[in-house]
Amino acid sequence: MIHQNYQYRRNDFNLCKNIKWSDVIKKIDHEYLNNSYKLLLSDNELPSFVLHNNYYPETLQLAYSEVEQKYDIKNLHVYLSFAQKSSTFGRHCDTMDVIIVQSIGRMIYEFDDGVHVIMNPGDSLFISKGVYHNPIVLEPRVSLSFSW
Repeated sequence: MIHQNYQYRRNDFNLCKNIKWSDVIKKIDHEYLNNSYKLLLSDNELPSFVLHNNYYPETLQLAYSEVEQKYDIKNLHVYLSFAQKSSTFGRHCDTMDVIIVQSIGRMIYEFDDGVHVIMNPGDSLFISKGVYHNPIVLEPRVSLSFSW
């Protein structure tokens, strides 16, 4: 699906859908020890983690390299949630272009024009800066957010 302000591509990144939970746990541990993680907390929702240092164990490194080689992107945030309806940033816009690549689980992204995009592992979503969107967690998930 191509829209002026966003573009959804199914099954765009094969290595990104092969991320192992064990590597995600290693990243959480590393970020906890370095105090470089962020927790998203909302009332009546479980927390989500935002991981953003440059430590990428094994399958995370392969996923990072797959996207970096295609788009020459250096900035990655890993978002993870352990349950449906976990906290997110809610409806927001970013100050830079982003590519979201779904790695584990499914997400929905709602746009102000009424479009809902369901993201499955390996799918990508390019969102232009300034475009409002609302991420919704459907199940335990890992989403990769690249920006430049």
